[in-house]
Amino acid sequence: MTNEVDHDDQKSANSIIDEQISIKITYLQKLQQAVADHDDQQIFSLLDNQRYSSAIEHRENEENDLGIVNLVDNLSDELSNYLSANMIKFLGKTYPFFYYEEYQRGHFKIYFGNWWDRREFGELDVLNIRFVFNQTEYDKLTQSFQLAKENKRFNSGKIEEISKENDYLQSLIDNQKERENQKDELQGQLKDVSTRTGMPWESGKQKEARQDLVDQLSQLEDQDQQARDALKTIKDNESRVLALSKENTILSYEQKSIIDTFGNFDDFESANRNLYADYLNTLSNGKQVEDRD
Repeated sequence: MTNEVDHDDQKSANSIIDEQISIKITYLQKLQQAVADHDDQQIFSLLDNQRYSSAIEHRENEENDLGIVNLVDNLSDELSNYLSANMIKFLGKTYPFFYYEEYQRGHFKIYFGNWWDRREFGELDVLNIRFVFNQTEYDKLTQSFQLAKENKRFNSGKIEEISKENDYLQSLIDNQKERENQKDELQGQLKDVSTRTGMPWESGKQKEARQDLVDQLSQLEDQDQQARDALKTIKDNESRVLALSKENTILSYEQKSIIDTFGNFDDFESANRNLYADYLNTLSNGKQVEDRD
């Protein structure tokens, strides 16, 4: 009796194994045929059926069988390289200001613009049809749009602060002679007060007067030291202002590019959120470009 039960269990296990192998073979055959047919839409459906069903077919009850989807994990770079051809052609029309560099097979850096000092803006995740933006750079762009509503630029506040500092440092250089005269006068007063405060009847008021003169002289000495370092600091500040001004210019180019293409920043962000569905709908509408380089 035991042998019969074991035999039945073995048959059941064999059936399960055969079924799972058949499912995997069928999945890989479908993927192979989709690649042969240049059917990018079918490839994306096979890679993430759950997301595809939700975004394109508007069905929410589909689940991915990770046991078969993971079969192609070691092909991710090759699939990304393969699928990037049509996608980048689509993105070139939808986001004409983005440029892409395949720095490693199937991995793409995004650059914003084709102007000088353009910024590396993140990466293109081909298999998931999404942008992975550099958060620091993206935050700068977001803030620049918000500040533009107030007729301000991203670095204007910093540039104003640095300019004020340079004005102050220049005034220290220009007022060197005046400070020398002040120090001579204060030292004379200090000598006079010190003579008087040396008496036994020295008052608290006289001590305060002496300390006040010492503090004023110390402040003038500090200003002298600042003046001695001022030229280098001014030069360094001018370099900082130049860099900040360049960044303002780059951000203004980026803002204009987005406005020219999308009208406003909100629609740009909306397009980013809907990129997966928009791209696959383009493929389903028969607009897929099949001539690969």
